[in-house]
Amino acid sequence: MTSVKAKSFAAITAILMALVLVSGCGQPIPTQPFEGTLAIYHAGSLAVPFSELEAEFEKTHPAVDVLRESGGSAKVINKSIAREQAGESPPDIIASADYKLIPDRLYEPGYADWNIVFARNTMVLCYRDGAPYADEITSGAKTWYQVLRNEDVTWGHSNPDDDPCGYRTPMVIQLAQKYYYDEAAAFGLSPDSNANGLYDALIPGSRHERGRASQGKETVRSKSVDLIALLQSGDLDYAFEYRSVAVQHGLDFIELDDAINLSQTGEIGNAGITYEDFYQKASIEIIKTPGPPPTYAAKKGKPIVYGITILSNAPNKELAAEFIALLLSEKGHEVMEVKNGQPCVVPPRCDHPENLPPSIKGMIP
Repeated sequence: MTSVKAKSFAAITAILMALVLVSGCGQPIPTQPFEGTLAIYHAGSLAVPFSELEAEFEKTHPAVDVLRESGGSAKVINKSIAREQAGESPPDIIASADYKLIPDRLYEPGYADWNIVFARNTMVLCYRDGAPYADEITSGAKTWYQVLRNEDVTWGHSNPDDDPCGYRTPMVIQLAQKYYYDEAAAFGLSPDSNANGLYDALIPGSRHERGRASQGKETVRSKSVDLIALLQSGDLDYAFEYRSVAVQHGLDFIELDDAINLSQTGEIGNAGITYEDFYQKASIEIIKTPGPPPTYAAKKGKPIVYGITILSNAPNKELAAEFIALLLSEKGHEVMEVKNGQPCVVPPRCDHPENLPPSIKGMIP
């Protein structure tokens, strides 16, 4: 005959086993609930997908408040550095539209010691409804650079010192000049006189003045997403943006040739040169430290790749690791690439995997 104690023990054991089985079918039950705030500084082009990731994260972590601040990647990184230098808490996470900004600006002072590359993008030229000459460009009757250079249109880009999309715009224009005129024969093209001297024609000024202020037909804003409202209101005809931003905001856009859109790797046709090598023929100097006096660093063209890190002095490192785990998960891939047109780097890569938090080490090959 089974005793009452034995029956009770068996019942308790069954309940515990059931709980284990249930937890194994879904998400693991955390050993302790996460709570507090998670501060994220990120590129403006990540605003839409990160908003969705924020909602997903807060749904599974109801005691956590995610606080995001978006802006030009260089600008938000500089703001994070300024906070640390002032003795204030930095954000927990930095996500940059140019992965190189993280090691270049955060490693040497010891503000970070690893960087995961997780997404890619492509430069495109967006245009407003009814933009003059847009039909001619899309039909092939005119080129985009012919219209921006010769016609009565307004066009915009972001500030090179604040935003990677801002320094990538002059690179696109430099590459267009080389591809369609200076080195056209090497690519089997007939040189187009509209591309002759294109960089000086579209973005005039000295090397540290170019593209920093609105002038004539050229409009400059701090970050590329600031130009969207101007396109939607009809105050701007054309603007250089990332393809993902154009898709997320329902903008019309013109695809640029792979040789100039900063998206590709591998060889360019039969030209005997890789996209990476050709992209590096474009460069611009941007502010590295604001000073005074400011110091500048040269940026060369390269494929657009995003990076993310947790700051060394982040107040909530465990929470930050949880968010990055979500970003790198299948759900994160769905939010980034499937829903918002932001191609993911698969598999993600890290320059110093030995420094990663244990909870995300297994997600990096």
